[in-house]
Amino acid sequence: MGEVDLEDLVLSWAAKEITDDDLYRGKVVTIPCNFKSLDHYLVSFRVPLIEETRSDLCSRLQLISEAPSSKIRSMEVAGKSGLYFMDVDFWDNDAGFSTGNYTMKNGDIIILSSIKPESAEDLSHHGVTYCLAMVTEVSMDDEYQKSFRVKVANNIGLEEDLNKLKHAIFLNNITTSMRIWKALIFDRHMDNNFTVIKSLLAPTNLGEDVCGVCIKRDEGCLASFTEQLLSIKLNRSQVDAIESVISAVQCGHVNLMKLIWGPPATGKTETVSALLWVLACLKCRTLTCAPTNVAVVGVCTRFLQKLKDFNEHIDENGLPFSLGDILLFGSRSNMDITDDLQEVFLDFRVDKLVECFSSSSGWNYRIASMVSILEDCASRYDMLLEDDGKIDPVCFLDFTKKQFDATAIALKRCIMNLWAHLPGRCFSHDSVINISMLLKMLEKLGVLLSDIELTDEGLKRGLGCLSTANSVCAKPISSIEKELDEARYTCIKLLKDLLHLLNLPTGVDKNWVKNYCICNATLLFCTTSSSYQLHHMDIAPLDVLIVDEAAQVRECELVISLRLHWLKYVFLVGDDCQLSAMVKSKVCKEAGFGTSLFKRLVKLKFEKHLLNIQYRMNPCISLFPNAQFYERKMLDGSNVLSSSYNKDFTCLPFGSYTLINVTDGREDKEGTGNSRRNMVEVAIVLHLIHTIFKSWKKTGQGFSIGVVSPYNAQVDAIKTRLGKKYDKCDGFHVRVKSIEGFQGEEDDIIILSTVRSNGTGVLGFLADNQRTNVALTRARHCLWIVGNAHTLYKSGTEWTDLVADAERRKCVFSATNDATICRLVLQVKQELDELDDLLNADSVVFSNTRWKVILSDEFRKSFTKLKSPQLRREILQKLIKLGAGWRTTVKNLDIPGVSHLAKVYKVRDLYLIWSIDMEKIE
Repeated sequence: MGEVDLEDLVLSWAAKEITDDDLYRGKVVTIPCNFKSLDHYLVSFRVPLIEETRSDLCSRLQLISEAPSSKIRSMEVAGKSGLYFMDVDFWDNDAGFSTGNYTMKNGDIIILSSIKPESAEDLSHHGVTYCLAMVTEVSMDDEYQKSFRVKVANNIGLEEDLNKLKHAIFLNNITTSMRIWKALIFDRHMDNNFTVIKSLLAPTNLGEDVCGVCIKRDEGCLASFTEQLLSIKLNRSQVDAIESVISAVQCGHVNLMKLIWGPPATGKTETVSALLWVLACLKCRTLTCAPTNVAVVGVCTRFLQKLKDFNEHIDENGLPFSLGDILLFGSRSNMDITDDLQEVFLDFRVDKLVECFSSSSGWNYRIASMVSILEDCASRYDMLLEDDGKIDPVCFLDFTKKQFDATAIALKRCIMNLWAHLPGRCFSHDSVINISMLLKMLEKLGVLLSDIELTDEGLKRGLGCLSTANSVCAKPISSIEKELDEARYTCIKLLKDLLHLLNLPTGVDKNWVKNYCICNATLLFCTTSSSYQLHHMDIAPLDVLIVDEAAQVRECELVISLRLHWLKYVFLVGDDCQLSAMVKSKVCKEAGFGTSLFKRLVKLKFEKHLLNIQYRMNPCISLFPNAQFYERKMLDGSNVLSSSYNKDFTCLPFGSYTLINVTDGREDKEGTGNSRRNMVEVAIVLHLIHTIFKSWKKTGQGFSIGVVSPYNAQVDAIKTRLGKKYDKCDGFHVRVKSIEGFQGEEDDIIILSTVRSNGTGVLGFLADNQRTNVALTRARHCLWIVGNAHTLYKSGTEWTDLVADAERRKCVFSATNDATICRLVLQVKQELDELDDLLNADSVVFSNTRWKVILSDEFRKSFTKLKSPQLRREILQKLIKLGAGWRTTVKNLDIPGVSHLAKVYKVRDLYLIWSIDMEKIE
């Protein structure tokens, strides 16, 4: 199967094959922890990758009615068999499973169909013509992306049915899957460096393989770095992890891999940033990868901040710290590029350098322009006088100053762009000194030209345009004229020397500059998938690969990076106790396809360097996850132990850690999907946010609230009802995300809506320990868990222990004890016509009544049969009043067959029969 390209296999599928969950069930084999050979290793991931690609497409196909679509205007053969040029109308982006407007990319899989299907089944109807196509070329200059080239399977015979295809519907992008596939086969276009991979087939603890020759040699260097690392307040565990990496890198005799284990809030990204600074000092070419764009941007941002901590933002020559050796690359549309990040982002850098290399406005042009002004400004002025028919022409001094200022500004901008964006290797020691001197000379010339004592004639003498003997009255040269002449001469020499020293290219295009930047950078940042681009470039060997969030990267995806040319050292940073990579196929989950290399090595008892001090969570919050997931190995940092850490949040009603027990919620599925929601919990969450808001208005302190839920349907329901209510409240920030979306994030207050509410304790994927861990470790000051304590406790999962722990610590609050919440629940139940859910003694309407209300089975059956929501409300209100002690003054109704001890009240055409009984309390 390795002989075929993945895209060809995908394009050959029919809709019924994509939706067949058993298509590869018998072919997917469990991925082992140890491998017999390199071939065994690579083959083990291939079929699972195909199955996961199919499953991903299947999930999109099932939502095809919501997918971006467009009408096909024309379709023509593009030369090679299976290739077609297409022109479409505007894409319909009103709704769909893709967030934001759809923008076409290479690798997109689309369906070309004679109809616009509302379901996958529609494609199988008689007379429907369709096929899968993959976008292979999108016009970058077309703002609306209406024209593109696609590839279809060769054996389809599409030429006969071209005119029948009227609609194009987007399914999914398979670029990452194609890159993984190529990494799993011996692709001739990729580096065939399998040294690291071979060492991982059946690994021992490679971290112990440091050779004795290098240990003594490292001691002096280690001491120097350790002192600096401790000076920026890294803790001992962080420094130890970095020291182990330094020792490994300085040993050139063995290939090494190390794991750095960073539980939540232990400064994992801070450690990676400091490590990158050390590697930059050691001149190690390093690639830093992460599974997502968000993670890559996060570690790059933190590293740039770390440079300032080391006081490296000013060069010894007075120049700003050059970022030319640091490069972030990837899809701009998927990255949040801030102003700081822009300086190291590839697309921005390419634009700046293309401008600097331009023959009409670049470095050479700017140098020549400045030299011309300093050497021949008088001639330019004479030409102006000849061409200008004005009666009052500008004087020579004003003309020169204006010309100089405009040219100097453009030249300085060009110099700073070159300094900021060119790799350090482009600048020799002499060129750096000359650049620094040139900037000073330009500044000095600007000051001298603005001197009030300088005249036209003096300027001409200062610029060497007029000798003293020819000047009027043979006036002697002044000190300012002398300074001007010396500065001019020095400046011209520096400009000409720099032109020779830098020897920059002229008139190159964007592709050349892009390759140049990537090939020469020392520290590169990208996703594991994007590292595929490096295989197609003639780059210098990489020394080190650092993988952040390594426990979230499927091992097969990491192969893309592990095969890079001459890679020697690999450092995996992550936490295998948190969420692993997302896998959609059940078959692949069972086979362990989502397992990371980090996790596999941990299973093989590979040593992990633990970062053991957490700096985020109030100790009340960290107590349970530390004991449950980390064997109490985490220590609380001095900052969270400080009495002042939580002082701004003591006014909130539910403290630092509370389980709010909601018994009256009902879990239901939204639409045809499997995602669940609980509208009672939605109402309570909104109430909690409003409660926090009222406290915030009194304190004036900045609050950030994160609302987290395992289900997207619950997230959407909360977002919809929350709307933009707090968007304009400066200092009060609310965001709502799924647990997956919150991994790596934190907020002051986290409200966790667990959704599930049933009598059997079924939690679905909320039962996943890693998902639970993430949800419980996002809060800084307050964590409020909203859920059904009975359901959670009965699950037999970590949630059982959490409920027991919360009860032991007296951190459980019953929603029935809050009158406002009780009214909210009743309102929601009335709106949803779910009043029968409240017919329990522990429901919000009866749990705190003066009289205990017990309802018979016969009453429940009769109540459920009532079709009128209004009548249900009337009866429930009557029961609530009875429980509160209300009694009617109307004479009791007498009904045959009913005991005289029973009370009979009439509600419309019905009779409510009740009595008082005694209950013995044990």
